[in-house]
Amino acid sequence: MAILKAIGAFFVKIWRWIKETAWVQPLLIVGAIFAIIFSIPSITKWIGDINGEAEGTFFKHYQVSLELEQRVEEDGSSSSDADKLMTSLYSNTTSAYAGNHGTEEDYASIDKAAYGEKFFVLFVGSDCSGCKTLEPGFKELSENWKEIYEPTDGKDFKCYTIFADQASSNDDNYDDPWDSAFRRMLGNYIGFFNDTEGYLETNYYYLNETPTADNYKYYGQPSIMEKKFVVPTILLVDYSAEAQAQKRAGVSEILFGGLDSYTASQAKASYLMQMWNHCDTGTAGYENPFSSTYHR
Repeated sequence: MAILKAIGAFFVKIWRWIKETAWVQPLLIVGAIFAIIFSIPSITKWIGDINGEAEGTFFKHYQVSLELEQRVEEDGSSSSDADKLMTSLYSNTTSAYAGNHGTEEDYASIDKAAYGEKFFVLFVGSDCSGCKTLEPGFKELSENWKEIYEPTDGKDFKCYTIFADQASSNDDNYDDPWDSAFRRMLGNYIGFFNDTEGYLETNYYYLNETPTADNYKYYGQPSIMEKKFVVPTILLVDYSAEAQAQKRAGVSEILFGGLDSYTASQAKASYLMQMWNHCDTGTAGYENPFSSTYHR
C-alpha cells in the first residue's frame, strides 16, 4: 500500500508541476496533436485489417500458389497449385474449343469438378498499379453478387488469382530468365496462351470494343526474356451449357488492365458483371459489349 501511495504522490507532483508551469502546457498540446496526426495512417491500416479491407487482401484471398513451380522441360511434371490450375485450363479449353467446332463428345471430357463450371482467373501482382485500381471493383462485385449485380445464369461468384511476382523457394535453382516461378509457368504453358489468344481475338468483345492489340500479343506469345506479360489480365472461363450452345465454351473472354476509365468501384463491378453475362442474347445483350447482340 505504501508503494502505491508513493507512486500516486509522484504523478500528483508531476501533474501539479505541469499546471503551475505555463510554458509546458502548449508544448504538450502541440506534441499531442502531432502524435495524433502521425498515428492516423497506422490507425487506418489497423481498422482496414480488422475489416478485411487492407490493400491486396481481396486478391490474396483467392490466390493459387506458384510455390515449387518447376520448369517442365528440365524437371518433368510441375507441382505448384497454380500449375495444376493451368493444366486443367489447358486440357478443358482444348476440349471446349474442339467442341465449339461441332464435336459434342469433346464437351463430355471437360472436368468441372476440380475448379467449377464458370469462374474468373486473374494474373495480378502485389505492387501493380492496375491491380490496385481493379481490386475494389472485384471486391464490390463479390460482396454484392446476386443483390446489386445479377448473374443471369444464377451461378455463384468464383475466382482464382495467380500472382506474377510471387517468389518460390526453388527460384535459386534456376538461372535468368527462369529464376521467376511465374516465368517458368509461362514457359510451361506457352501453347495454352497461344491457343487461347487465337480464339479471344475473334470474340465479340474484341470486335465491339477494339482493345489494344499489343496486349493480346504479349498474352498470346509471352516473351520470357523481355518480361512483357500484362498484369492484371482477367480471364472468364465458362464450361456451362449456355456457353456450349453458343460455341463459346472454355476460356471465353479476356480483359487487360485495371479498368482505369471507370473511376467508381461500382462501375468496374458492373463491367465485370457484363463480362460474366457474356452469353446474354436479344435485348438483354444490347448494352453488353461481350454479347453477340450488342448494339453500340
